Amino acid sequence: MLKIKINKENDIFVRLEKLASSLEETVNQLDGVFKGLKDNNEDVKKFGLVKIKTIYERTAMIREEIMSILYSEAFLPDFKESMVNLTYNIYNAIKAAKDSATAINSRTPARHCIDNLSNDILEYLSLIKEATQKMKLMISLIPKDLQEAVKVGKEIQMLERAGDEIKDSILRKLYDMEQYVDLLSLLQMKDIVLFMDDILDEMEEATISVEIFLATLKA
Repeated sequence: MLKIKINKENDIFVRLEKLASSLEETVNQLDGVFKGLKDNNEDVKKFGLVKIKTIYERTAMIREEIMSILYSEAFLPDFKESMVNLTYNIYNAIKAAKDSATAINSRTPARHCIDNLSNDILEYLSLIKEATQKMKLMISLIPKDLQEAVKVGKEIQMLERAGDEIKDSILRKLYDMEQYVDLLSLLQMKDIVLFMDDILDEMEEATISVEIFLATLKA
């Protein structure tokens, strides 16, 4: 078991846990926003986007707090670099969720797209939600047991690969609709899905940041 023992780092880890919790909350809201699209409920869509934007603004402040601590204290360069990368990975995942929710609210795509892709996208969102839960766990483990945190990171990477398969399947179905739906609907649905993919990609990058941090401690 490899623990981080320097007390100064605790301020960073507390804020990283807040970021990870915000990511989970944001993805849960995104799930609700998409269900609002599926159920043709404009109020649910709009309220969910407002909530997500509020979370995003809050996380921007947390990100700045982390950067301020990292660059005002004498941390080891490897630790500082890993924490900067990890902070931005989580923050960018939250931004991707906001962008997906914004794309959902930009207009109402063709009903044919919604009806034929909803189950697959909800499955995709369920997987993303599971990954955010593991992200919270991974972040909480960093100061307690870094090697265990890396193991949880491997589980996130497996979910990301499974998510790629779902995403590719959704996009294939979407492209098959080209002759039935308007171009704007195709592009909108593509954006919605690709922003969701960005959430998983950023979480995968976060796990790599943790792996690199462990490797530098062992070097």
